[in-house]
Amino acid sequence: MEAIGVEDRGGGRRDASARLRRIAAATGVPLAAFFGAPAPRPLAELSELIGLWQSIADQEGRNAILAVARARAAGTKDGPGGPA
Repeated sequence: MEAIGVEDRGGGRRDASARLRRIAAATGVPLAAFFGAPAPRPLAELSELIGLWQSIADQEGRNAILAVARARAAGTKDGPGGPA
């Protein structure tokens, strides 16, 4: 690093860490966002659900899943064929 005019004085990481903390605070972004933290659980579940949905090839299967999801969202446990 010295060959390009940059010296490591031992505080580089601390300076960078402090700078990231200030950027996070100024932007309202969690510090973990700068380190590729995993997506929050609801987003991971949504991603899985979309992948599963895309793997259902037939419309009848998709309609059955939609019926269950709509029933659950409406506060019931009924889907195609009665109570779950």
